[in-house]
Amino acid sequence: MTTTPTSPLRPSRAQHPDLARWLELKSRMICDKWIARVDANPPSVSGVRLDPPSDTQLRLLYANLCAGLAEGRYTAFDESVSRMTREGHANGYRLTDLLDVIIALKDHIWEILLIDFSHQAALAFMQALGGTLDNTFRHVARVYHEAVQSRLSSELEEAQERLSTLDRAKSTFLNIAAHELKTPLTLIQGYSDILLGELSDAPNQRAAAIANGLASGARRLQQIVDDMIAVSMIDSESLALHLQPTSIPHVLHVIVHDMKIQMEDRQLEVAIAPMPPIDPIYADPQRLYDALMHVASNSIKFTPDGGHIQIAAHVIKLNERDEKVVEITVADDGIGIAADKHERIFEKFFGPADSMHHSSSRTKFKGGGPGLGLAIAKGIIDAHGGKIWAESPGYDEVERPGTTIHILLPMHVQSPEVRGRHRLGLDENA
Repeated sequence: MTTTPTSPLRPSRAQHPDLARWLELKSRMICDKWIARVDANPPSVSGVRLDPPSDTQLRLLYANLCAGLAEGRYTAFDESVSRMTREGHANGYRLTDLLDVIIALKDHIWEILLIDFSHQAALAFMQALGGTLDNTFRHVARVYHEAVQSRLSSELEEAQERLSTLDRAKSTFLNIAAHELKTPLTLIQGYSDILLGELSDAPNQRAAAIANGLASGARRLQQIVDDMIAVSMIDSESLALHLQPTSIPHVLHVIVHDMKIQMEDRQLEVAIAPMPPIDPIYADPQRLYDALMHVASNSIKFTPDGGHIQIAAHVIKLNERDEKVVEITVADDGIGIAADKHERIFEKFFGPADSMHHSSSRTKFKGGGPGLGLAIAKGIIDAHGGKIWAESPGYDEVERPGTTIHILLPMHVQSPEVRGRHRLGLDENA
């Protein structure tokens, strides 16, 4: 057979009946060598050879190629290529491995063309086939990319579901553990108070010291249980607020007073900046106290001995509608926070990775606790319709760039019927 092709020879997916007829006549010769080559040289991963495409699959792809060239319609051929690509990806094939399968077919067609035709005629046939194969390479790459994206998306969804399940399990555990601890803890506190009362005037000072130690430990445990319950309520969106007129300056002064002993132990200077007059706002004073206490404790914990912390509050106008908020800032000259952790510090259980830094003290320098304080603070501020965030130039234990925690609270001067961050323009997208 020495005739030359008569159809238009251009690199496109056009109709090429002469080429199609010749490929059909040579199908056994070309397919057998092609399949043998693919079967003999499958790729491997970590020394394990991967399963090659099946003989049936390759023969169908070849038949659909012939039909596409004959009729100028390549839907069936594209589907065969897509199926081979998706299955190859599922079996561990790389994109280059799948492209090699098509390249091998092209090589064997070229070998047989050179046997049957002159070099010029063989080149003309190959040019006619070139457009179709070029499109095939692009099609393989596109389908492979889609398969990779689909797998990654599926794995991401599975990972997110596992994380969500784990998070729910943590919240459930915290809720159950906190309530299980609450009853025996109440008994311990009660009996400790009784012992302290009876031993307060007793000559046996050692017994009094033991009783005082029991009471101190019970108080610390009560703080942990309260934190666990607070986190559980925040997670379940059941944190109840008892709103009443609340003086922000008064709450701040109470916090500084209550932390006086810890500040003296650490030789820290904590000052409240002069504040302009601030009208009482409707808030839950106890919850607000808890939130601000956690923030202040965190600043103390990451400020070296002898450092400074300044607490300030003022009213700012939020928008042109004269809606106002109270901004509270807690600024320290401590070791700072790395940029990638500005948001993570408000997540549950986030804390130092080194367990050697763990401490039962709420104010020991760099002491790692259960990682609930700032998560609770954020939950309480969010429940008030406010916002909390951290600013810090970075983490540096030598230069001590410091951290400033910002808190915005709605300036409700009467009990609000509807509360929500969206009413204050505090949404993340605002």
